[in-house]
Amino acid sequence: MIQILKTKPLKSTTKVEGLLVQVTGGQWYGLTRFDAPRNPWFGRAGKSTSTGRMEFGNEHVVFMKSYRSQPEWEELKTILLDVLNNKIEPPKDSLYYH
Repeated sequence: MIQILKTKPLKSTTKVEGLLVQVTGGQWYGLTRFDAPRNPWFGRAGKSTSTGRMEFGNEHVVFMKSYRSQPEWEELKTILLDVLNNKIEPPKDSLYYH
């Protein structure tokens, strides 16, 4: 069973807030939350390096979920663990481009 070993803040030069999470086996994941223009809030996770370098093409995103209000870090960590442990299908909500 995959568990979280360590977390640390993700440094960003944009309005995106982030958290780096290291899981069992040493892999790092970046959790981010952001309020995109003309869209709801989003929480997402993707593979990362320990320094926070992340790639967010569709093939690299572990999950992306929309929310009515700003998601809590604990909820995003729970979704990440559930996806990695194959308990749930990863949500893959999309941004709306108006």
